[in-house]
This record gives sequence, structure tokens and C-alpha cells, in this order.
Amino acid sequence: MNDKEDQQKFLDFTRRKLDAGTDDLDADTREKLIQMRHRALESSLEGESSFPNWATLPIIAFVTAVIFIILIYVKPGPQTDNSPEDLEILLSNDPIEFYENLEVLQKWKDQKNANEKKNP
Repeated sequence: MNDKEDQQKFLDFTRRKLDAGTDDLDADTREKLIQMRHRALESSLEGESSFPNWATLPIIAFVTAVIFIILIYVKPGPQTDNSPEDLEILLSNDPIEFYENLEVLQKWKDQKNANEKKNP
């Protein structure tokens, strides 16, 4: 019981002194109290934010879900050269082997023309 009474007496004494004001304090103590008050006010102002703390987790979850959906459903298509020749091949009724052979023949023809230009 003695500790509780001592604590209560100390709190009552402190409360009376603080209620009395700072007029009877010396200049050094008054200056230190003012500096401590300014630091406390500055630190309380720096910590304030208009953004609520509880909103960070739902926002992070939402952004993660959006990124996940984009990665899953938005897939880039194959990069193709949409030339009219390719469209013509796709629309024709000829088998693809015909065009593969045609490419080999075209390369052979180009080589033959190149050799004829070198050796006239």
C-alpha cells in the first residue's frame, strides 16, 4: 500500500505544480520545457496522415489481384508480318507443303539469277 500512496502523492504534487504555471520556474527550466513542448508538437504533426492505416492491406491486395489478372488473361499475340502474301497463302486451298516447296524453288531461282549476273 505504501508504494501506491507514494505514487498518488507524487502525482498530486506534480499536478499542483503544473497547474500553478511556469511563472515561478527559473529561466533554464522554462526554456527546456518550451523546447520539449515544441519537439513534441513537431513529432505529433509529422506523424499525421490523411490516409488511414487500415486501408493499406486492402489496397495492396487489390493491386496484387489486378496484376495477377493482367498476367493471366492478357497474353500478347504472336508477332507476325501481316503481308498480303501470307494472307493469300492462308486463304488458298493448297496444302502448306506446296508453299514450302515453293520457297525452296524461289531460293534456288534467286541463287541461279545471282550466279548468272556474276558469270555472264
